Amino acid sequence: MQYGRPIRHLWELADDATFLNHGSFGACPKEVLAEQDRIRRRMESAPDAFFRNDVMPREGATALRSAASAIAAFVNAQGRQLAFVENATLGVQAVLRSIPLAAGDQVLITDHTYNAVRLMVDARCAETGASPLVARIGIPESDGEIVERVLGAVTPSTRVAILDHITSPTALVFPLERILPELRTRGVRVIVDGAHAIGQIPLDLDTLRPDWYVSNLHKWLFAPKGTAFLYVADEVAPMTRPNVVSHYIDRGFPDAFDYTGTRDASGWLAAPAALRFFERVVSEEARTYQKSLLALATERLDPVARPIAPMALAGTMRSFHLQQSRAATGDDAVELMRIFWERDRIQVHASAFDGRLLTRISAQIYVDGNDLDRYREGLDRHGWPGR
Repeated sequence: MQYGRPIRHLWELADDATFLNHGSFGACPKEVLAEQDRIRRRMESAPDAFFRNDVMPREGATALRSAASAIAAFVNAQGRQLAFVENATLGVQAVLRSIPLAAGDQVLITDHTYNAVRLMVDARCAETGASPLVARIGIPESDGEIVERVLGAVTPSTRVAILDHITSPTALVFPLERILPELRTRGVRVIVDGAHAIGQIPLDLDTLRPDWYVSNLHKWLFAPKGTAFLYVADEVAPMTRPNVVSHYIDRGFPDAFDYTGTRDASGWLAAPAALRFFERVVSEEARTYQKSLLALATERLDPVARPIAPMALAGTMRSFHLQQSRAATGDDAVELMRIFWERDRIQVHASAFDGRLLTRISAQIYVDGNDLDRYREGLDRHGWPGR
């Protein structure tokens, strides 16, 4: 199979633009959108039958439960352990609100935690008297440093840890297979924010054994927007409740999550179509192409932008440091993204992390070397680095 520009026709992506930021909002293939449209037409042709038979919990498998079971099988979990949610942030919030916390308890996060999750932890701690505890990871040189800094921050008061599987601004893959067993021995519950994980890296939840795991299907698995899953281990399922209390709350997880009011379930029901597309196009050959694309990005962007960490810590995204004459702010990142879209029709991710201006490249299979060249030329033209 050919990758890059020759495969772009499978998506609705604009012909005159370059897309290096698949990691933020994804891009849904045409055939998956067509399946979602088919489901929506069925929903609108008989709304009452659709919601009562396909979505609302009942005896026997619903279409929603069947779709959840398909995703569960892909991540080596059981269908009863997985429910659909609109996005990873919403899933984390439902879990965090389900965990009993009190004064003196600590919620462990890291300095790479997604901002919305950090704000959520602050709010939950303010409600309960618990305290946020931040593990300072910085920019590590190895996965061993990540393990050491996370575990070194744990105290006897740490009740729950929220850990990224792949960090958002820095695109680092955390070695959870080494961290989670240690946290279990210390009695710390773990919520994994895997927003970027499914479809980007292999995911085996039965082996990883988190207490809770959330991931967005609309990113690297190519599902429609507003499509994510929440995995809940059997042991903590009885305590886990949705953000909205509705008719099926007494049935527990996952039924309590399946119907919390009239929501458009077409994205969730189209998730198996996204999975079929993914399994057809993302082969080992595609994985090799994505890794080679990241290596090419490292070569093409040097010395204007340098990778922040070794390739071993990257999945199919990599973050690069753009030198500035002063410490970077969030406004600098917003300005970079604005300039490149408005002037060059290039979508790229930028963020400020610890005073550094970072740019993140998503090596999706519709990207090629010409896209990277356009971005490098734009960096030179617009005055980065040293701006």
